[in-house]
Amino acid sequence: MTTDDEAPDGLAGRELVRRGYDELADTYAAEREGNENDALLDRLRSDAPPGRVLDAGCGDGASALEPLVDERPVAGLDFSRSQATLANEVAPGRVVQGDMTALPFADGAFAAVGAFYSVIHVPAEETPAVYEEFARVLCPGGIAMVTTGTEDWAGRNDDWLAGGAPMEWDIFGLDRSTAHLEDAGFTVYETVGVVDGLGDDEKTSRLVAADSDDAEKLFIFARLEP
Repeated sequence: MTTDDEAPDGLAGRELVRRGYDELADTYAAEREGNENDALLDRLRSDAPPGRVLDAGCGDGASALEPLVDERPVAGLDFSRSQATLANEVAPGRVVQGDMTALPFADGAFAAVGAFYSVIHVPAEETPAVYEEFARVLCPGGIAMVTTGTEDWAGRNDDWLAGGAPMEWDIFGLDRSTAHLEDAGFTVYETVGVVDGLGDDEKTSRLVAADSDDAEKLFIFARLEP
């Protein structure tokens, strides 16, 4: 792991993340099997008003699109063309390649936005714009669920998932994430910890209390104020 300003191949930041997910699309999909998403989606289902759900940073579509596509109108967006192509097989015609800082959707178009392990790759200075965009595309009372950190951290792995491609993260902890969400008009009402099994032999993750010493990342639930 390294935290140098620039990757060995000259790429850094957004383009490094995009290329990493393009090159490792199938590897990442396999590594994310057996995750904790069902419980989180159940909470999102119960808390969100009726309406369309956006999976922001949808990957191959397994996290939210596949479980929801038969019960709610959905849309997906991913920065990686390869990931968006895979997800379009799950929800044909409803997935686009795009940027979370400038969502290609109308104001108030969604009842909920789920962002599984995606905002953590956005450069820190652009994270507030992501939450502002989530607020813009949500209806009043809509729900955002985002993955963030237990503490502020930034770094890079030059051989992520042993796949030969680099990856970067720029992660805010709970306090700064909450502040940015509140600035965008949200009220944070629940935080859940997760032990992230990505890269482990068993490839399984589990949910824990947000204040657990075992928690590696957090899922934050926030409601857009009417």
